[in-house]
Amino acid sequence: MRFASDTLGVTLWEKQEEVLRAVERSRRVAVKSGNGLGKDFTAAVAVLWYVHAHDPAIVLSTAPTFRQVRHVLWRQIHRLYRNAADTLGGTMLDTRWELADDRYALGLSANDADQFQGFHCENMFVVVDEAEGVAEPIYEAVEAVMTSAHPTLLLIGNPTTTSGGFHRAFHRESGIYETITMSALESPNVVKGKIAIPGLTTPAWVEERRAMWGENSEMFKARVMGEFPDRGEDNLIAISDIDDATYPLGEVPPATGGYEPVILGVDVARYGVDRTVIMVRRGDVVVDVKVRHGFPTTATTGLIVASAQDHHPQQVNVDETGLGAGVVDILREQEFAVYGFNGSAAPVADEMVCANLRAEGYWTLARRFRDHRIRIPRDAELIGELASLRYRYNSRGKVLMESKDSMKSRGLPSPDKADALMLAFLDTGPMIEHPRWMRDLFL
Repeated sequence: MRFASDTLGVTLWEKQEEVLRAVERSRRVAVKSGNGLGKDFTAAVAVLWYVHAHDPAIVLSTAPTFRQVRHVLWRQIHRLYRNAADTLGGTMLDTRWELADDRYALGLSANDADQFQGFHCENMFVVVDEAEGVAEPIYEAVEAVMTSAHPTLLLIGNPTTTSGGFHRAFHRESGIYETITMSALESPNVVKGKIAIPGLTTPAWVEERRAMWGENSEMFKARVMGEFPDRGEDNLIAISDIDDATYPLGEVPPATGGYEPVILGVDVARYGVDRTVIMVRRGDVVVDVKVRHGFPTTATTGLIVASAQDHHPQQVNVDETGLGAGVVDILREQEFAVYGFNGSAAPVADEMVCANLRAEGYWTLARRFRDHRIRIPRDAELIGELASLRYRYNSRGKVLMESKDSMKSRGLPSPDKADALMLAFLDTGPMIEHPRWMRDLFL
């Protein structure tokens, strides 16, 4: 598109140009993208072009939260506008660019569908950014806008959900959309094996994700290849629910001030590439993660004791199978309130639903993600492990989790961090009573 190069002075890569050409010719365009491929930059170019090229014109942009509207898409719009303000003209405000009363672009929050009412113009352009996270009432409001004489709709986002308006555009409603996929494997930087366009996904990032998540994992499909995950009955936790639960690394949410139990979940390494992971939970929030490889039993126990001194837990839940049994024994000798987890044992609470304790632990964890009662750091390895978890039903109709050996046969790493997270949120029944000296030291 010459507008990008001649007016804005920017260079686009092949897929960005394909999106803009689609917006120019089609009523409905849906774009699913991997990470770091310039989708927001592309949407910003589209907004500026539409208002510049149409008179009259109204452009409405939205995203799941107003923070995303203001700090993602409109930040890109401001950057591009500054380079061509004299040519583009008009008045640029925080989330509004106005050339005339009937020629403007406006950013709207997606938390109130009523905001989309009352806009009338023969040339309407609606941009739904981070479209995978926008609620159904907003899609219904957008459809009302599409009744204008010459409407255009652009949905653009990461394919992390398997329901909703964004997913429908590529499946049930694909006949009325021009659909485009932006894969990191097509990034000029990845294709050429060097940084051809600064800011786009790099070969190193792709290889890191391949190693972290596995090429066949749901996270690699969604975040790298720009493909919807195979979310069926056998996937335990939806990627969208995992995304909703994350907070930026290093920005631990503050304590509420009320009672929030502190629990340590410990998955002890058994052999090979597996790692010992200590997950520290305060209430609904993971506040610390420690990972060690190749530690002997005594050193692992020492690491747990150090974490207890830092966080004052009410209980320590340790997977006691394999080398974990020795760790449990030593902690009990030191009078810790320790719960020895055996995944093949009977469930504590959901015996009618789950086949064993491991299934119950993960079933409970999945419920927390669905109910938005958990916060985890934006740890790529942990997110990838959670998204790859699968379950099935046994012959008696009870839930069983996929085994680690089965996961490894799919080319996936052992879910060490996910296991530690499950242990931290495990329902063990009544808390184990601390011996007096431990209670005085840690509580």
